[in-house]
Amino acid sequence: MKKIISIFIILTLILVTTGCWDMVEINQRLFPYSIGVDLNEGEGARYVITISYPNINAIGKNATQKDRVYIVSTIASSVFEGIRQLYTRLPYELYFKHLRVVVLGKNLIEDEKTIREIMDGMNRDFIINKKVRLVVAEDKAKDLLLFVPESKRQEVIDGTIFTMLRESKDTSRYTPKTITDFISDTDISNVTIVPRAIPNEDDIKFFGGAVFKDYSFIGNIGEIDNRGILLMKGKVKKALIDAHFEDVSISYQITASKLKREIIKDGNLKIKLKIETEGTLEEYIQKEKVEANNLKKLEEMEKAIEKAIKDEVDNILEILQKKYKADAIGIGEHISKFHPKLWKEVSKDWDQIFSEADIEIEVDAKIRRRGLMQ
Repeated sequence: MKKIISIFIILTLILVTTGCWDMVEINQRLFPYSIGVDLNEGEGARYVITISYPNINAIGKNATQKDRVYIVSTIASSVFEGIRQLYTRLPYELYFKHLRVVVLGKNLIEDEKTIREIMDGMNRDFIINKKVRLVVAEDKAKDLLLFVPESKRQEVIDGTIFTMLRESKDTSRYTPKTITDFISDTDISNVTIVPRAIPNEDDIKFFGGAVFKDYSFIGNIGEIDNRGILLMKGKVKKALIDAHFEDVSISYQITASKLKREIIKDGNLKIKLKIETEGTLEEYIQKEKVEANNLKKLEEMEKAIEKAIKDEVDNILEILQKKYKADAIGIGEHISKFHPKLWKEVSKDWDQIFSEADIEIEVDAKIRRRGLMQ
């Protein structure tokens, strides 16, 4: 009986213990970390697909090759068709689980249908990580990727673009955006902003963003504009504000901020946004007396900082309301969550209502630290 039981257990283990029939060794795979997509301006298929991947033979102390990054391109009718074409030109299989960045060319983003196709395809693919960062190139995506190997900060595994996006996540000059963020923003508020990038001598400069409304590119914003939007969303972690006070410039480093919203429906929609900040006085040219120790002077400085912030916010708000008619500051999302009855009334014509809404900005800035005083 024991022999029969033993044989049964062995046979069962044989059946449930399967081999890795489709296993591929790590040294027989290529791991792209960046992919660029441009519209083909010449003859042939629609897209130019560019992929960059690390050379594993250039990694480690005993590296046998100097080229740390490889970049290949092809012309194809779709992103995934381009990937399949590259399979035939490369020695090993491309594995996109570790993809970090997707760069969109300037000529590509102007086509709404194209953006929808790319976002939909990448969102459906079960291999591509949905936390892939999106970037819009100021010119061609291919040129941006080709520039990367020359950068002094080139990283072998993650790539320069991803490393900079990750390490600069607290900046207010641009807002990192993933595929998930892009689709989520569009589903919720119909507006999203993707950071722009351009080669800048020995490095890459990220700034502002490209504004998309219902997957259509409608315009660009600058670094200061992006900061103003983040202030109206209560998402500024760090930012340096320059203000004028008594014919000199003062620099105010925001270390914390929060936002309070008030929705008033009395005829036309009225929205009150109160921006509260705390920060440090970074730079101030003192006169003979130590003015920064004077409480009255500090209050006057705070007023000057509040005016600088309000002017900045008012400027981008005017652009969003009148030029783009795009609610990039999340007012509609807030109303849908906390005022659902009101949202039913305004949701159908929200773009027009947002553009005509009376949005009042109030700023309360506090100087918490003044630095070392002499």
